[in-house]
Amino acid sequence: MRWIVGDLQGCAREFERLLETIHFDPARDQLFAAGDLINRGPDSLATLRLWRAVGGLGVIGNHEVYALCARSGRWPRKHDTLDALFAAPDADELLAELRALPALRFLPGEPKRTGGTPDVWLVHAGLDPRWSDLHALADALAAPPHDDDWLLGEDLSFATRVRCCTAEGERSRFDRQPEDCPPPYRPWDEFYEGDALVVHGHWAWRGHYRGPRTLGLDSGCVYGGPLTAWCMEEDRVVQIPNQSQG
Repeated sequence: MRWIVGDLQGCAREFERLLETIHFDPARDQLFAAGDLINRGPDSLATLRLWRAVGGLGVIGNHEVYALCARSGRWPRKHDTLDALFAAPDADELLAELRALPALRFLPGEPKRTGGTPDVWLVHAGLDPRWSDLHALADALAAPPHDDDWLLGEDLSFATRVRCCTAEGERSRFDRQPEDCPPPYRPWDEFYEGDALVVHGHWAWRGHYRGPRTLGLDSGCVYGGPLTAWCMEEDRVVQIPNQSQG
């Protein structure tokens, strides 16, 4: 089974409970993170170590971009919860794995005659309406080097940060409910017309939702909401209550 988990942001307890709940077996299953594995939550280090231990895959998110640029000195550190991660003996190894993550990841589906599973594009935040060939773009963005200039590039920034935008790809900084995107901006997914299902995180105010062509998995675990994961083969959603709520 292929599982995609929404924004973890250092919520290691909920992550561990999720793996127990779905009976995750690294020999049989795959786990993909929708970006933002780290920061703001209580234990980014334990989250990353567990993700690595189960053979975790995924896409890069804006909090990975921040952590990597702060670590390299490209950006000044702001208020964060990364002290334990940065001080860990395996910090460089863990951060290198985050830097190697792609911005877009394609997960092929299964033919309808065998039960039917849609093709999936996994991205942290969303897609630019101007992107017409996602496979070519994914290959271009995956090409090395994944240096700081790559982290701060226009396409990667869009993929890890967009919520509301225009048809011309101009982004708004608005981050609340999608129906309140200020004109002329609209939720990015309203422009998406592809056949594949796009699975994303990043929009905690929007929460978990299922649209005609998109699936959002950021249910704000770090803010007290549940942790949400989706099984691709079974089209099944599992939510783990926030452990700080009892």
